[in-house]
Amino acid sequence: MSRRPNAVMKLFDADNRNAIRVGQVIAAAIVLLAWQFSGIDAFYVSRPADIALQLAKELGRGQFYRDLWITGQEMVYGYSIGAVAGIVLGVALGRWAYVARLLDPFLIALNSVPRIALAPMLIVWLGIDMASKVFLAATLVFFITFFNTLSGVRGVEQGLCNVARVQGATNWQIFTKVMLPAASTWILTGLKMSLPFALVGVILGEFMVSSKGLGYRLNLYSTSYDTTGAITMIVIMMVLTMILTGLFDRLEAYLLRWRPPMTGMTTAPKA
Repeated sequence: MSRRPNAVMKLFDADNRNAIRVGQVIAAAIVLLAWQFSGIDAFYVSRPADIALQLAKELGRGQFYRDLWITGQEMVYGYSIGAVAGIVLGVALGRWAYVARLLDPFLIALNSVPRIALAPMLIVWLGIDMASKVFLAATLVFFITFFNTLSGVRGVEQGLCNVARVQGATNWQIFTKVMLPAASTWILTGLKMSLPFALVGVILGEFMVSSKGLGYRLNLYSTSYDTTGAITMIVIMMVLTMILTGLFDRLEAYLLRWRPPMTGMTTAPKA
């Protein structure tokens, strides 16, 4: 009698990767089938079968790979610049409380500027080439990583620093051996959260004005009322983001391998 409940609980265990993958495939299949046979006019939402055919056409075109390469370059540059700047400034202001409070309203004001309103100005300032797209992506990434890093450094328990100081650690050792490891989870979370926004910034810049890149192709299909082509581009961007996020998850697990594993209560405790 007790084996069946245990088997059911293992099936719905959050750590059962095979069960999760099967559930994800089933959920995706249900959504695609419902979409395919929904009866909604294909002009508005297309069909999964048509999108699959359009995807095959895109993958067979050399121009698509050139656009993918350009968007990838812009995303890597924007993400790298924004992430490094956000982490450096977040760590610095996390240690210098006075300067952080001094700059806090200005940083909040800058972060509140809508990027879609900033995009035309960046094109005027930096031109229609790669620089404007990179800068736009960098601004999105910067604030996410900055605020996460700042919160992580500020949230380090002062007691840990005091213990290290009593044991003879220098300020640099306290910073590198106590504060940074304690804030690493926040920093990596910010880097992970900002990853899709790097792509969003690049696509937004290419969508506004460009003659190459995935954003250009999305704009081309959208303005010509080619719903299938536009949704295909969106699907490609979604898959690209999922792949990059999956790779980052592996990197995060490797960098934080020193942490003890977090286990949840999957079974009732024994009396």
